[in-house]
Amino acid sequence: TVLSSQQQILRALGPVVGKENVYFDPFNITAHITDATDWRRFAPLAVVRPGREDQVPLLVKKIKGLGFKIIPRGAGTGLTGGATPLAPGCIMINTEKLNRIHPIVRDKNSQGQSFASIELEAGVVTQDAKDEAKKQGLIFATDPTSAWACTIGGNLAENAGGKTAVLFGTAIDNV
Repeated sequence: TVLSSQQQILRALGPVVGKENVYFDPFNITAHITDATDWRRFAPLAVVRPGREDQVPLLVKKIKGLGFKIIPRGAGTGLTGGATPLAPGCIMINTEKLNRIHPIVRDKNSQGQSFASIELEAGVVTQDAKDEAKKQGLIFATDPTSAWACTIGGNLAENAGGKTAVLFGTAIDNV
């Protein structure tokens, strides 16, 4: 028998992230049709929620092998339509579970200047990163208005800046 696209997706992606993290239900699909723009073109075929970063490369390989398009998405607060399906046949990789914050590292560059850095997963809420920096007397430079909800991956994808961008640059300037 010919497998439906949902069966194909579940067979390919279930072993990577667990079948419980592959969604086809109307609630999840509808919630991922648009971002804060409310631009609606197409519904994703599925929403996948990896729980570990190392699952993402294999997900991408499997989805491409099935011939579907991929859209990464965090909180969906974007105002440019960057996380909205603009074509049929898309699978949404939702990064919200990728929310680990690693310890802040203090070091010196090759010129001897001190700096601090923090490794964040794509689904970390920006405000959580700002709070972590503040605990150590530091400033997390990216400061979009939606910091309470937006995620680091989206900040980088959209090159978010916010009110501190004039002083510290945008998200990409601070990578």
